[in-house]
Amino acid sequence: MKKIISTLLSVFLLMGCGNTKQPVASETPQASSSADIGTVSVLEQTGLSILSPYGAPSLSLIPVIKDDLATVTTVDGPDPLMAAFVKPEPEYDVILAATNLGVKIFNANKSKYKLLDVISWGNLYIVADDENALEKDGEMACFGQKAVPGLVFEELYKNVKPNITWYSSVADASAALISKKANVALLAEPAASATIAKAKEKGIELKIIADVQEKWGGEGYPQAGLFVREDLYNENSTPYQNLVQIMQNYLDSNKTGEQLVNDVEKCNPEVFGLKKSAIVGKVWDRMNIKVVPAKECEDQLKKFLEVFGIDNIDNAIIK
Repeated sequence: MKKIISTLLSVFLLMGCGNTKQPVASETPQASSSADIGTVSVLEQTGLSILSPYGAPSLSLIPVIKDDLATVTTVDGPDPLMAAFVKPEPEYDVILAATNLGVKIFNANKSKYKLLDVISWGNLYIVADDENALEKDGEMACFGQKAVPGLVFEELYKNVKPNITWYSSVADASAALISKKANVALLAEPAASATIAKAKEKGIELKIIADVQEKWGGEGYPQAGLFVREDLYNENSTPYQNLVQIMQNYLDSNKTGEQLVNDVEKCNPEVFGLKKSAIVGKVWDRMNIKVVPAKECEDQLKKFLEVFGIDNIDNAIIK
């Protein structure tokens, strides 16, 4: 049985960030049992240590966590990720994080981590009680004002009619919608679907009225990626490539909703920041998890990172 260890992380106030709630970290220790074939065996023997935020990035690690193929620590919020990036003696071999965060810190010469693959292509949706809510007067709840959600929203939706109130988290934006302080909200999956379900219990009919990724164009935007220590990767890239292959194989297996739910349950949904595993089976397709080498989507990365004032990504990518 997997042992999930919850600890409070001490978070440094970095890069002008204000006080935030200290996150809870959940670890899945590496298993002592051996795997049966090739890439799994190498990854297990190498013992990669991985740090990931809750949500879509951590869900990309389902096969790794489920089979105890590496030591995975999941956390709530960006502060522990920033602390890990700039730590003089790096603690993790791999950090999953927003692409803008990792690239910005690397460009400032404060990090040893480069972007290897993009793994999350956006999971933002607009939920409302009216299909035309963005074109009418009303109240809109948004979150992540200076982060990916807020900046992407502001880039795409410049002339919405509702009055916008910014909240500190997606949970707070969801609560505003359910309590009718707002009639439309910017939410991320799986919170969007969970909000619709909870509102229905209270007799409130909500629905997704816009897919932010579609409005961006193409298949979404390179929101989060897999950053690796450049020195260790150059010494031996095999375990990192094996990690990526295991993630890719799982995504290519086209798991059904029921299979996904069972896998998340085996991992423990709390590892992913979820209260229940059932939600994953319902929203998996809208999580937009796809593994793409960073060197193969440089144009998309450049377009996305321009929103954050980042115009130099060449040196921050593993090629």
